[in-house]
Amino acid sequence: MTPQEGTIELPKATDRVHSDVVDVDAVVELYGLHPDQFTTARNRLATALKEAGDADGGAAVKALRKPTMAAWLANHLVRVAPDQIAELTEFGDELRAVVAAGDGPRLRRLTPRRHDLVQRLVATARTDVATMGRVVTPAVSERLAETLDAALVDPGAGKLLRTGQLTSALRHIGFGVVDERGEPVTVRPLKVAKAPPPPRAKTLAKKAAPAKPAAARADVQKWTIQRQRAELQDRLREVEAEYVEAENQRQTAEAELDANEHHIADMHTAIERLINELDQARRELRTAQSQTRKLERALSRAERTAAVARRRRDTQEERLAAFNE
Repeated sequence: MTPQEGTIELPKATDRVHSDVVDVDAVVELYGLHPDQFTTARNRLATALKEAGDADGGAAVKALRKPTMAAWLANHLVRVAPDQIAELTEFGDELRAVVAAGDGPRLRRLTPRRHDLVQRLVATARTDVATMGRVVTPAVSERLAETLDAALVDPGAGKLLRTGQLTSALRHIGFGVVDERGEPVTVRPLKVAKAPPPPRAKTLAKKAAPAKPAAARADVQKWTIQRQRAELQDRLREVEAEYVEAENQRQTAEAELDANEHHIADMHTAIERLINELDQARRELRTAQSQTRKLERALSRAERTAAVARRRRDTQEERLAAFNE
């Protein structure tokens, strides 16, 4: 089904690799790696397949797409929190049954749990990634939440999530409509008024032209069909070219977005490190300033003591000089 038919926008299906040399599990393991490690590991596996004589398998592995940060977090949750993922998708079955039955009161009671399940999984991902010294940005957290919610309300998305091999975040755009209170709303298609028939062309002569012979009409009809077919073929080629260009632009934008997300994550990590260093420097500065005040007081006492000793020395020198006279 297309997005217009009320399902979700799914990423391209992950290529399945069947090889006599490397087990499929090796490919599954790739999607458990952090995106920073994915490309190197994927290329190493592709090279191993080619060197082992499996050129097709190597090419298929080489074509595997690196997961975005949000997709990797979803894959990571499948591996580190399988029970929570199972609870999410099983609750989705219950939620869909309630929506199908039009049970508004029960839907309102279940809606908070839906949000709680998603947010708990997002929090689990953020906490687990924090132990790796990395930061999950708000934008990535939002895309992860959308992915989990899509898996909750759409069985196809749930099945795709459980593979642990997502390459892109998911977003739910169907599954019926509810109002602000959670009540199901029936959506009725708009009725389009039938267009009036086009006006007839005015005749230039009072008498209609004589009908063409049957053979002539057939030739005209055949020529018209051929012309229309040629026009459709030309238009198809144009649309295909537009699609290729649009797909290239989409892939470029996706790659740039992924790189930017990684850059932002690195900047957050750098900022946290600099903040820690700044806090440490401030503590050291306060300690040094306190030591400076102590040393200043010690210097003042030493100066006073030296002044008293100097006066005593001068007095003794004057007495000695007077005695010598």
